[in-house]
Amino acid sequence: MVSVQVTLILLSVVVVNGLESSRLWNIPSPVNGFRIQPLLGRWFVQYRKAPCTWGGSNEFSDYETTFQLDGKHNLFTTMSMRNDVCNTINSRAFMQSPGVYIIKDPLGNNFSGKLVFAATDYKTYHITYLCTKMSVLGEKCDDTSLSVKTRVPHPDHKIIARINHALNQMWGISVDHLQRVNHLQCKSS
Repeated sequence: MVSVQVTLILLSVVVVNGLESSRLWNIPSPVNGFRIQPLLGRWFVQYRKAPCTWGGSNEFSDYETTFQLDGKHNLFTTMSMRNDVCNTINSRAFMQSPGVYIIKDPLGNNFSGKLVFAATDYKTYHITYLCTKMSVLGEKCDDTSLSVKTRVPHPDHKIIARINHALNQMWGISVDHLQRVNHLQCKSS
């Protein structure tokens, strides 16, 4: 008698703002020749796709991130955001390789995972990709977050065009596929 084992793998594709989650399954490579020093300081989150583990963050406005060095290569991050009141969260990101960090969420497991600096011009914008849950299918990600940040709260169309070009090159998407973050009220220190 021959025994046969059958493995069933279920793949789900979620569509949000016209963005199929399967487009973000592949973890991007970090920026070639990545340097963290030019990215230190204050950044305004303009567009994002929240991970499933932190779905409530879709309601945030006035979302900012400040990067500081924590030692020689690691990052200390301060995030400020509004959801009825202004909140601040501090976390640490530990460098795995240039442009790739392992972030530890102090609130639990909302945004812990592999953080990749996927694109930047070092002056006006950067795009980060966060994988909060690795897939059983290998080097793919089941729960992704994408964040587009700029140095100014209201970037001009030239900056948005460069961001769209980078998003299109990596995933075939534009900022129209991501949630817009409004900047109105919070003031970070």
